Amino acid sequence: QRPCQATRSLLQIALGRLGQRHRHPGEVVACHDLRDAERAAEIGLRSTAAGMRVFVDFHYSDFWAHPGQQPLPKAWEGMTTAERADAMYDYTVDTLSRMDDAGVDVGMVQIGNENSGLLLAETAWPESGQLFDAASRGVRDALGDDVKIAIHFTNPERGNYGSLADSLATYDTDPATEGVQPIDYDVFASSYYAYWHGTLENLTSQLAGVAETYGKDVIVAETSWAYTLEDGDGYPNNIRTAYDQYSTSVQGQALAVRDVIEAVAKVGDAGLGVFYWEPAWLPVGPPEEIEQNRLLWEEFGSGWASSHAADYSADAAANYGGIGAVI
Repeated sequence: QRPCQATRSLLQIALGRLGQRHRHPGEVVACHDLRDAERAAEIGLRSTAAGMRVFVDFHYSDFWAHPGQQPLPKAWEGMTTAERADAMYDYTVDTLSRMDDAGVDVGMVQIGNENSGLLLAETAWPESGQLFDAASRGVRDALGDDVKIAIHFTNPERGNYGSLADSLATYDTDPATEGVQPIDYDVFASSYYAYWHGTLENLTSQLAGVAETYGKDVIVAETSWAYTLEDGDGYPNNIRTAYDQYSTSVQGQALAVRDVIEAVAKVGDAGLGVFYWEPAWLPVGPPEEIEQNRLLWEEFGSGWASSHAADYSADAAANYGGIGAVI
């Protein structure tokens, strides 16, 4: 792997929780696996100490942002698009400056998560162009030109990566200046899950088209494959049945990851690498201890939502365990 054209690996940190986070002091509302700036810096320092660079993944949301769902932070409700852009710039600069001042070695910054259709913070394209531009400027002003900026998409099977890259390349961030001043970014990132996202040949084709036409580096920012269907903690698995592409086994997982790496490598020098998501999602206890597991989830958080999320986000409650985790 050659992420950020460096000889070291990168650790990916998802970063969210921008707005109103508590119903009562000390009570976390949506305990999804997103980090605030302080926690991100703490994790980042561990990565730096281990000789790794950090890949910061801004969700710009109080909860998980993904295709078709880019929840607006509570703190930004009622703002105009221009005001959201200013808030996004300020948050980006503040967060990255804190991490930099703490000594975190940031190598790449992702401005949004799985922004299919270029939707960001409940702002649709082309208005969202102001937000992408503000976030990009925030990265540059905080960390300079040596850090790579990534924009992240998914669903390569739709065959629209060229169109998305063209939208970013033709959006004029400064109409007062002669010529088009496009949104500044370096890396076109894609999720790829073999369960849903088509063939590896198509993935390579989509990424290679962006690299060759628009001069961007490319990565797979998310991939995974289940090695077991066994219940590890009493909470339903994401993947509950076997699929045909690979066996549900350690060997099947190894082959799936290897093949995604190969698909990116086939792009050529622009193919920087692959990130596995999310290797830290491990069971906290056996399924027969489900009630004790729920207590741990409530106190320390989990990959999904706490029970308090039901009052905060209908999406979190319905789709991420906010109801199912109620004690």
